[in-house]
Amino acid sequence: MLDLGHDVRAEVRAIHGEIHGVHYEHTCNGVASSPGWVPVKPMWPDGWDLVQLEPLTLSPSLLCRACGHHGFIREGRWLPA
Repeated sequence: MLDLGHDVRAEVRAIHGEIHGVHYEHTCNGVASSPGWVPVKPMWPDGWDLVQLEPLTLSPSLLCRACGHHGFIREGRWLPA
């Protein structure tokens, strides 16, 4: 699991060598490890763009609907929006 800073961690997930998405966690409403899932293209046509794998960069931003935690994963770091 990559530590992206700002209490956010992420891990790229693949099945049979094909990247399907990114699992990420952040502190949400007092819960220390609230998981989220970001599907990525081309496996998920409506998913996020995996701009680059190393260092991890996704587009567009990620938003937690439960707590409003919002930001970007760029160059392997979390950038709050």
